[in-house]
Amino acid sequence: MSEPTYLAALYNAAEIILWVEDLVTAAYLGELWGHDPLLGFCVGGGHETLQAVVEDARRSGRPGVFGLRDRDFGPSNRNRWISTEPLRFFTLETFEVECFLLDPVALADCRFNTGRRSEQEIRARLDARAGELLWWMACRRVIAELREARHEAFPAHPKRDEVSSRGAAEEVLFANDWVTKTVPGLPARVTAERLRDALTKAHVYYEGHHAAGTWPEVFSGKELMGELLSWIWTRGRPKGAVADEDLAKAVAQTQKGAGRVPAELRELHAAIVARRLA
Repeated sequence: MSEPTYLAALYNAAEIILWVEDLVTAAYLGELWGHDPLLGFCVGGGHETLQAVVEDARRSGRPGVFGLRDRDFGPSNRNRWISTEPLRFFTLETFEVECFLLDPVALADCRFNTGRRSEQEIRARLDARAGELLWWMACRRVIAELREARHEAFPAHPKRDEVSSRGAAEEVLFANDWVTKTVPGLPARVTAERLRDALTKAHVYYEGHHAAGTWPEVFSGKELMGELLSWIWTRGRPKGAVADEDLAKAVAQTQKGAGRVPAELRELHAAIVARRLA
């Protein structure tokens, strides 16, 4: 199947194409990386969409197409960014890109701080709001762990030549760990006692990060930035998502101008550029 014309036009716009989850990510990284002429952005939504479009691009012979995922509650692959092994998707170590916007110094200094909020005021407001959301994050973490447990060892589709008889088909279905171990074990993982214990442990985890001041690395940043936007940008703010993107660009400009580009994102940019011909 030939590549759709609109995708061909997008992919021919730059040597490297990075698929990201949302417009704020594209706006922020584009500004932070100085609108690198080697690199263009496409917005694809969630993880499954990114997986599909990047794999399709690779099958079409486009090695310069990559995907960037928020880590959310899953694992990062940052330890593989700078390596010789093949890599199509980069998964952040920080919870999500919006977490990098939770920067009191940059927010205070950016041009859209029309409310003239100080660094100390912004930091105090963010810390206080994060403290109110510890149980919310703990609940989300437990739900994510349950979802992961449900899919643990889920059987992959067999290759065509691997199943040529009823016996072979039954072996794929019944000899898999998901059928024999995961499914029977799920009821034990969702007892009230187990859920309460998991919730308590998750709360302790977030409480520890909050106390240490490292919570922005493991917390959901989208909601906090949404709440902070109107408090900081009090005058002349456009309506809708444009304001989110403009504030993200302003934070990136301030971080870059002050030599405070997050190390993780400097490393990400270098890794993507280095892999464009891999």
